[in-house]
Amino acid sequence: MKYVLVLLLLSSFVSATTIQGTVYDFGLNKVSGSIVEINTTPLQKFVAKNGTYSFEVPAGRYLLEAIHVKSNEKTQEEIVIASEGRYVIDLILLPDVDADLLDEPQELPPIEDIVEDTPASQWFIWLAVFLALGYIIYRLSKAPKTEVVKEIKEVVVSQELDRLVHFVEKEGGRTTQKEIRHHFPHSEAKISLMIDELESKGVLKKVKKGRGNIVIKV
Repeated sequence: MKYVLVLLLLSSFVSATTIQGTVYDFGLNKVSGSIVEINTTPLQKFVAKNGTYSFEVPAGRYLLEAIHVKSNEKTQEEIVIASEGRYVIDLILLPDVDADLLDEPQELPPIEDIVEDTPASQWFIWLAVFLALGYIIYRLSKAPKTEVVKEIKEVVVSQELDRLVHFVEKEGGRTTQKEIRHHFPHSEAKISLMIDELESKGVLKKVKKGRGNIVIKV
């Protein structure tokens, strides 16, 4: 029985695989004092005093990790040991980016620098946009929706009336209602109402002639 145990121990020792390597920093300089561990059962740890480490492990899948306590740089490698032998796995420590961001937050440039770098023309454009938006919001908050729609319609009607007057002027100050109908995409009834509106304001005058009307600029 004693010899059997010795043989089993020797067998396990012979079948073990060696993992070894060197720990470097991001500049590929050898790092001393790093802690290297591998998740075998039980867990193995090695303090790489001179920058090198070594483990004896059976075949399997492992996670190899290294950390340098002073600089908080660390790294990890997932490795698969499928057969016996000697594996050389060098480890490169990486900076802790999250910690750097927390320790050294980026500073925003002073407000005076932002103002100086912004062209004056852009400030005028943004000011005009904000003023326009502010006026629209103010009108919507103070006036009922029906009143805002009414104002918009009044503006559109006023523009159409101005176009009609301009057309009569372009025709020499005199034209027929039929001719106006041909140049404006409105119904005959709407054209008649527009002429009546301008006639009531004293801008145009409508004279009956035969079956049609002559429109004269006053």
